[in-house]
Amino acid sequence: MCTFFNRIVGNMMRTLNSLSDLRETRFGQPPPRHGLNLLWWFAHDCVQIDSNSRMTAQCNPANGAFGFHRFYNRDNLLPKINLPYYDVGNLHNADSLPYYVTENYTGYSDSSNKDRIIVSFGSRRKRFENIYVTQHSDRTHFDQNHTYCISVDLLKDIQELSHEEFLSEPTNHSEHISIRLHVYHSILFNGSLQ
Repeated sequence: MCTFFNRIVGNMMRTLNSLSDLRETRFGQPPPRHGLNLLWWFAHDCVQIDSNSRMTAQCNPANGAFGFHRFYNRDNLLPKINLPYYDVGNLHNADSLPYYVTENYTGYSDSSNKDRIIVSFGSRRKRFENIYVTQHSDRTHFDQNHTYCISVDLLKDIQELSHEEFLSEPTNHSEHISIRLHVYHSILFNGSLQ
């Protein structure tokens, strides 16, 4: 789903495929930034992924649900496509976002309102084509060097985690499972943890 493209400045957009990739970017961190809470909310409440990896919208960005509004891509932050973009996460007008997303918002010009999710949305089929996370570089512009495409696999991984697990998850599931298996193997065959 995510497509790579050359930006005006010559950079390539990175696609985040795992929880480890997401952690590496430091998106939404540290508190009071709200990006990780916003992303968990989006994965659990706004999108359903079918067996063909199609992302069906569970909310309608076009009608302003949850504070979504049209993103016009004037600075060429994202690829030029035939679908409209919408962004969500501006806590100045987020009356319907859950409290865990908005709780650290200070109302001041600090990092508590820095993070956004941008989606490309086809209203006819009610599908998201691409999901991006980004952050403000100043009060009006987004940071091209901190804008990432979120893969369907990463969204699926987030959907498998509780809110608490997601906020504390240090690595992707397969790395976490392999660590557990190593510990279990050491105890089983050696009688102690090595």
